[in-house]
Amino acid sequence: MSAKKEVSVRFIAERCGVSTATVSRVINNDDSVTDATRRKVLQVLEEYRYEAPAPPASKVSKIGVVIVSSQSDYYHSVLGHIGRWFRDRGIGTIAINTEGVPGYLPTALSALYDSNAQGVILVSCDYLSVRERLHGRIPHVWIDCNDPPEETGNICQAQSDHYVSGRLAAKELLLRGSQKPILLTGVHATRRSEDRRRGFVEEYEERGIAIQNERIVALPSIQSHVTESQEIIRYLVTKGFEFDGVFAMSDGRALGAYMGLVKMGLRVPDDVRIVGFDGVSDACTQVLNITCVQQNIPLLARRACETLMRLMEREPIAEKRVIVPVNLLPGQTT
Repeated sequence: MSAKKEVSVRFIAERCGVSTATVSRVINNDDSVTDATRRKVLQVLEEYRYEAPAPPASKVSKIGVVIVSSQSDYYHSVLGHIGRWFRDRGIGTIAINTEGVPGYLPTALSALYDSNAQGVILVSCDYLSVRERLHGRIPHVWIDCNDPPEETGNICQAQSDHYVSGRLAAKELLLRGSQKPILLTGVHATRRSEDRRRGFVEEYEERGIAIQNERIVALPSIQSHVTESQEIIRYLVTKGFEFDGVFAMSDGRALGAYMGLVKMGLRVPDDVRIVGFDGVSDACTQVLNITCVQQNIPLLARRACETLMRLMEREPIAEKRVIVPVNLLPGQTT
């Protein structure tokens, strides 16, 4: 075998003591590589006269999407909008769900790379934990990245304005007279849910009302959001815990809170007001018409898709981090 054939990205990476992803980033002029590492890799590339394989002449045929749940209305809606956007452009979508499998993200990414996906959108996934394993020649875009914005400034991402979401929910409950609200969330808090919680608490604090920790009710997400929320509401009412408002972190939790209150003989919104979050399930639009903070999921998905397409076509990206506005969807629960 000739020496030229033996000089691969892996060979270069071993000589430099870096990952293959780092070598790929240097080859593709990715600015996330430090100057010292770049110089070392370039020196070895020149020494061994490495020539990068030419990119395929064919157009983009498929992209990959990684989601963390197939049961949530939110993830189902995001995936649907992404799939339709690319389908309208003659591009297929491969979706992988990592739900219930801790640490599965690297395997999911490898599967997409092996399937020749020419771009990847990751929904509610990590960046920092997998950055060294990302394929350097394949562009990636995150929706709702799990990591802090101050540590992810070099990646392309889109997300709803979660902090404003919390403030909108608080404003609505305050407007309807709620002075003693509770917040229903999951025990495994994400950065987005923490932003909503912070916005909610700060809006009340600015009105002179402190939200104590006992009013932040974290549920384990072992059962469905509807079932868990219904049971905790019934428990709180039975216990005599006083509350006159609920901010639920999902449509399902809002519906469960409503069902729990009604079963305990309380009236919504006369006795307790409810504001949900997402605004994508039938409960918010058809079954019950729950007041909720609504994410603009079509726009969120479209912005991510447009960014990925520009990356795949090697076009410049003017704005790496896109924040999509939210709005309050009035309903019968406030």
